[in-house]
Amino acid sequence: MHIQQHIPSLTCHACGYDMHDRKQDDPCPECATQFDPRPDAYTKQWKLVVPLVLSIIGILVMPFTAIFAFIFVIPSFLLVNAHKRISHEYRTPLWALKSLNQNQMVIRIAFAEFVAMLVISSFWPNAFNWW
Repeated sequence: MHIQQHIPSLTCHACGYDMHDRKQDDPCPECATQFDPRPDAYTKQWKLVVPLVLSIIGILVMPFTAIFAFIFVIPSFLLVNAHKRISHEYRTPLWALKSLNQNQMVIRIAFAEFVAMLVISSFWPNAFNWW
């Protein structure tokens, strides 16, 4: 079994500037963000992009399949909940925060679309019978 070591990060989490000669809380010379040497919580961008893409597919298919489209939104929902359980020993890079915020927004859009579909179908029962 391979145990992951806590290797400190030597780059600015906002802009990626090399901070190997800086101390904790020193400002970055590029963007003035305080240096945080904790290791990154997210290292592979595809792990945050895949749930976002699946959720967008869910939003596009929702008018046709309704409840079944929420299956595509589940990865984003699980990702947002998993982020809440990340230890404070790790930092979240700025690019990961942006992806997490996009995932949260897509979840809200999917929920609003589903509620709108329920309201429309209650007033106009044949609105989604296109086939």
